[in-house]
Amino acid sequence: MGNIEVFAQSQYFFTTLLALGILFFASIYATAGQDKLFVPLWLLFIGLVLDFGAGGAAYGSVSAYTEGKSIEGYVFLELLLSLSAMVFLAQSSLRFMVNGVLLNWIVVVLGILGVLAVSLFIFIIPNGDVVNQMRQIFPMAGFACLTAGFWSQSNNEFKSGSIFAATFTSFIVLVCICKYCNFFTESLANLWYLSALFYILLSLAVIMMKVDALNQTLGKSAKEIDKYNQKIEEIIRLSPFPIIISRVGDDRIILANNNAIKLFGINPREIERYRLKDFFADSDNRQLLTERLENEREVQDFEVLVKTPLSDTPFWLLASVNIIDYNYDVALYSAFQDITSRKNRETLLKNQAIRDPLTALYNRRYFEDEVNKRILEAKAQGQPYTVLMLDADHFKKVNDTYGHKVGDKVLIELATTAERALRDNDIVARYGGEEFVVFLPGIHAEQGKVVADRLRESLSKQVVYSDAKEPVTFSVSIGVSSSDISDNIDTLIKTADEALYKAKQNGRNRVEVFKKEDMEGFMASGQAEHKDESQNHHPVFDKENNEEISLLDGVETVQISNEDTQIEEPSNQKESK
Repeated sequence: MGNIEVFAQSQYFFTTLLALGILFFASIYATAGQDKLFVPLWLLFIGLVLDFGAGGAAYGSVSAYTEGKSIEGYVFLELLLSLSAMVFLAQSSLRFMVNGVLLNWIVVVLGILGVLAVSLFIFIIPNGDVVNQMRQIFPMAGFACLTAGFWSQSNNEFKSGSIFAATFTSFIVLVCICKYCNFFTESLANLWYLSALFYILLSLAVIMMKVDALNQTLGKSAKEIDKYNQKIEEIIRLSPFPIIISRVGDDRIILANNNAIKLFGINPREIERYRLKDFFADSDNRQLLTERLENEREVQDFEVLVKTPLSDTPFWLLASVNIIDYNYDVALYSAFQDITSRKNRETLLKNQAIRDPLTALYNRRYFEDEVNKRILEAKAQGQPYTVLMLDADHFKKVNDTYGHKVGDKVLIELATTAERALRDNDIVARYGGEEFVVFLPGIHAEQGKVVADRLRESLSKQVVYSDAKEPVTFSVSIGVSSSDISDNIDTLIKTADEALYKAKQNGRNRVEVFKKEDMEGFMASGQAEHKDESQNHHPVFDKENNEEISLLDGVETVQISNEDTQIEEPSNQKESK
């Protein structure tokens, strides 16, 4: 800028040097972590330092001239520094700001030509007018390039720093033009603070450029994220599986594909009012999924029971859930597969393993396993329990008179009535043929007899109809045994059956209780076999090496296919006691 007044007084010099130091630290801050700013800003700073040095050399030549000394060396140094400053400012403009409007080799060639011109007009053909013109042209050209570079950024999205720098740099170029044309010579002669002010303003502009660069980086990142999210959304829309993306913070659904909208009954126009947890039918199931996500951040093939606003019937889904970053937020990416039919098949197979195919009651094996567990729990808590053994009276006569189909109806009605009459925590099972067994937790023998009588009366009021619409009634005999007798399920069943045999002997359609005093005679008789008038013995009195009663006692065939499970009705071949 050629402000030799800066060097006239020490306070001017140190003030300007301080301003240049501020620009130095501003450049360090602005270029930290910014590769695109590093080269152009440091070229700019070096150019300004060289320009500052050119001013010092000019002041030295004036002082030498005043003292009558040779000034060629000072003038050559001044012009060389000024020319170098012009080259560095032009390179700064090229590297970052002008984006290649000028070519590097042109600047280099012009610099070489300038050095030759300086040498020519100082040492070979001394010409003071040309030298004075070069003194003003070099800085003017350098700052003009810099100004053009700053203004070239006006089309960028983030440009505040460049526009601010271009504004006051344009003013510097205007000052250089005025000096070259000898305009306002007296007013411009004493503007020693112009350099310091320029360095301060440029420091602020450099910091603003750093902010612009950061914003530009964020803008690019945002575009990349948007592009990534668009790809995700496209993948989600095209996916054959229902997919939902929900925010972790508030559990709101922010994206769902068409399959998910149909599956969960979501209104696509009000998607954000839905929360993912609202679709879970089992809160414990959801809590387990949440805990696994917190520990693993990814859960695959997790079975969830869900419901929808359009239906009260829950259904099973297989979920795979990942934690992802989506739209600057932490989100859950959840993909689902409907496995309701599979779960239904599993439930059907499980029921076939533990339930009687005709009456749908529990079978003998399940009853014995479950009651063993219940007895252990009752003993630990000091609670009583009772076992009932039921047998349909004259069941063979029903079969012979009305046919096995009506006999099956009797068994089904007996099972249904018993389940309906008893508590939810009581266990009712078909033990075999027309025999049923009941476990009553928390009940003594006396209370068990009351329950048995109530059940017997309820069963005696039931009616089934034959194919000819004839009413068929039936009754049951019931034997009762309790925890007062034993804590062994086999003994309880045998003693309950002994009481049942006694009820049969005493006229049927009645309840008998096996008491402690009956135990001595029962043991003394060696648990002898008892036979009814049909000479059929109860299987619980078979010897140990005899075959166990089949789970599907009386069932002719069980056929399971890939598509459906078909179970033929059992034929009641067993004779009554």
